[in-house]
Amino acid sequence: MRRRPLLLLLLLLPVLSVYYPVLKAGYTNWDDPYSTYKNPVVQNLTAASAAKTFTSTRLANYHPLTDLSLALETAAFGEKAAVHHAGNLLLHALNSVLVFLLLASLLGAEWPALAGALLWALHPVNAESAAWIAERKNLLYAFFYLAALLAYLRRREGRGWTVLVFGLFLLSLLSKASAVTLPLALLALDWRDSRPLDRGNIAEKTALLGLALVFTLVAAAAQGARGELLTGNFTGLFSFYLLKTLWPAALSALYPYADTLAALKAHALLYTLPAAAYAGALFWAVKKDRTAAFGLLFFLVNILPFALMVPIGPSLGADRYLYLAAAGLIAAACAALAPRAGAGKARLAAPAVLWLACLLTAGALTAGRIKTWRSSETLWADVLQKYPDNEIANLNMAEALLERGRWAPAQDYLKKVLAVNPSNPDALYNLGTALAAAGRAAEALPLLKKAAFLKPGSAMAWNNLGLAQLALGSPAEARKAFLTATAADPSYRPAYGGLALADKALRR
Repeated sequence: MRRRPLLLLLLLLPVLSVYYPVLKAGYTNWDDPYSTYKNPVVQNLTAASAAKTFTSTRLANYHPLTDLSLALETAAFGEKAAVHHAGNLLLHALNSVLVFLLLASLLGAEWPALAGALLWALHPVNAESAAWIAERKNLLYAFFYLAALLAYLRRREGRGWTVLVFGLFLLSLLSKASAVTLPLALLALDWRDSRPLDRGNIAEKTALLGLALVFTLVAAAAQGARGELLTGNFTGLFSFYLLKTLWPAALSALYPYADTLAALKAHALLYTLPAAAYAGALFWAVKKDRTAAFGLLFFLVNILPFALMVPIGPSLGADRYLYLAAAGLIAAACAALAPRAGAGKARLAAPAVLWLACLLTAGALTAGRIKTWRSSETLWADVLQKYPDNEIANLNMAEALLERGRWAPAQDYLKKVLAVNPSNPDALYNLGTALAAAGRAAEALPLLKKAAFLKPGSAMAWNNLGLAQLALGSPAEARKAFLTATAADPSYRPAYGGLALADKALRR
């Protein structure tokens, strides 16, 4: 216990050193705007808006505590990317400490716990959660989840510890619904510690499961129950996550649904062997080492929702889903190797060298992933290296370039989008707008017409269509487009300016 401050220093210094560059990163156009500067709660925190976050969903999600954490940062320090990145880094550092404390409690030894916590904190799959502002929810729910596990391990007879576990569980759920797996993790802890499933234990877990069910229903309602079971590919996707943890190569912010599913089917044997090896390891651990078995079960419990369900969105899998789950595999490895820590130097040398090699490799890979999340352009350039024809990556890269006024290179990416999906309204609108801005209104006109037809509620699409028609000498048609824009959004002021120009042209 006396050396714990030193151990924490040895943990935090490498983590902060590797992650420090994230403080210089900006926003990405991958959910960051709607989490921060386009989030009304974050930009205008009041008692009323804070209360409203607990009674409403936003963008198909329910995570009020996450919104409040971002809002408090903005209220205190202003709306800056660096502020939110600093908040994420602080949470990741705190989570690293909690993982260390959890491993120390499970293993009964601090040096193996430090080794495991360092490997977890610097694991490249966790860079997505720590370096992406929009994933504040992942870091925050993990913080309360890990704290609840520690409180449960330290529980005493009486209500105090039970109430604390319930409170931390509720805070975790209010940060992200993925926390619903905590009761299953606690049951695995009970089995590890041979805690009997008596009346008190059953009542405790029933209450926790009831709370988890409530938040599961809330999350399903928020997302419109758009997920579906992926039972036919569970083994493949489970192995996908195992491989990303054990061999974190070709990491990406996006694993396109069709491409990833095709890879799982094309290499069915490859994606069966890791799951089979996991089953064998679990069978051995159940008989020989309950702490190692708990670690393996912890991985299963936390990855199960993401391996069973089709995620909402364009990606079949995601690195962020491994943020907590990876700690389970690391705990299992530490438990299996911990007995060597008390052995002679000769027996300890090989695991120590292997651990150091893994840690240095993980740190280098994580540093690379942090650079990937520096901006929208670096993010989508990385995705496009792996999936050059992906519709979403090309569109987001184009929008990032357009935001910086780089019209010419943006057009190339927009054309790639339309080659894949000729009816993508955003690509049609952006390419049409870019061509019109370059004085090529005749080429822009059919694109803007199609964009307005596909998104009839877009005032900007109708407005830009009207501007193109004006440029081509069709004020009557332009007037109709501007009127449609004002009907779509009466507060969109540019349309009124366009309408005035059309009327002026008609009076000539």
